[in-house]
Amino acid sequence: MNTSLLQGEWVARIADQDNAAVLRLGPHPEWQGTVKGEVRRGDKNHAMVGDVNDGAVTLEESANGINISATWLGEVSEGSCAREVRGHYQIEGNGDAQPLPFVLRKRTP
Repeated sequence: MNTSLLQGEWVARIADQDNAAVLRLGPHPEWQGTVKGEVRRGDKNHAMVGDVNDGAVTLEESANGINISATWLGEVSEGSCAREVRGHYQIEGNGDAQPLPFVLRKRTP
């Protein structure tokens, strides 16, 4: 998988969270090879940036647009043609909390 395949709209399901989140990602205007966008949960939007390095997907979420509030680390699911990513979601600043499993499924290219 390469970073351009992250572009588009994704539906995210995180364990222990009732509602799905929607990620909208496009090319980062300043950093080539990365994506920039947002994650929407209900009426809340958080900024998001990410990349792919050696097949590993890293997404960093920011509630205030400055500091990282959560990190998404995952890998493309085998046989999904880069349309599904599975991994773990970790809220920053809460070192005692266990990472939660997540699944991202691509909605649109």
